[in-house]
Amino acid sequence: MTNSPAAWLNWLEARNKNFANPTGFLSITNLVWLTHEPQTIQGISGSWWGEDHTVFVNDSDTGNHSWTIEPRGEISFDYDGIKVELASRNGQLVVRPRDPNTEMLQSFEGVITFDYNPEFCVTATLEESDAPKEVVVGSVVEGMTHAYISPGALVFNIEGNEYRLTAFDKANSEDLTVYFKDATSGNITYGTGRSVNAFHQEDGSYILDFNYSGNFPCSYTDFATCPVAPIENKLPVAIEAGEKKPLYRNTVEGLKSQVA
Repeated sequence: MTNSPAAWLNWLEARNKNFANPTGFLSITNLVWLTHEPQTIQGISGSWWGEDHTVFVNDSDTGNHSWTIEPRGEISFDYDGIKVELASRNGQLVVRPRDPNTEMLQSFEGVITFDYNPEFCVTATLEESDAPKEVVVGSVVEGMTHAYISPGALVFNIEGNEYRLTAFDKANSEDLTVYFKDATSGNITYGTGRSVNAFHQEDGSYILDFNYSGNFPCSYTDFATCPVAPIENKLPVAIEAGEKKPLYRNTVEGLKSQVA
């Protein structure tokens, strides 16, 4: 990873491309939790229900279908002229239609960020736990949890003060991921926290560049199941780096402004 304003602009371009994806999170029109009882879903045809790990639909415009979803997995496919996602979350099956013509997607003009500030690019050391442990965090969905494996806490300094953040393993990588809140959370930045990667160095240290702190999809939409930052990962300092709170949010009542 190259820590420079130029590299950061490349990251920003990738973030904009991700959120502007016509079948990405900003195109989701609904989040429906399936039960054993058939139900209709706004925007797509048929009666939908779930049993164990299988989703069923009857009387749709394209006939009767079923799909088996792996635990914590998801699939997506073309259906009724749009993309439909089926997923397994917390032991339940969900349906999320994705329409490229949503008002949320049409209103997206790019992520909003602080200017790149090299003071928020720090070197961190890993304070390892006696053994890797499972850390369970909450979710934006009431009653739902997410579990991650943590090797320990990253310790670093900002403006002469020492801080530590519980870090999570990244699959097939020596790098780590951190979910955190700070003094800007709920005001300038989104309230449930942001995510940033810590990049492993040859000497065993980590580069933690908060300029690359990104929002979870739930900052844009009610139709997400994102994790929230661990309780202990609330920094008292204002991390004025990375992504700010988005201008708009897609809700069950429609598009709403979330910036005063």
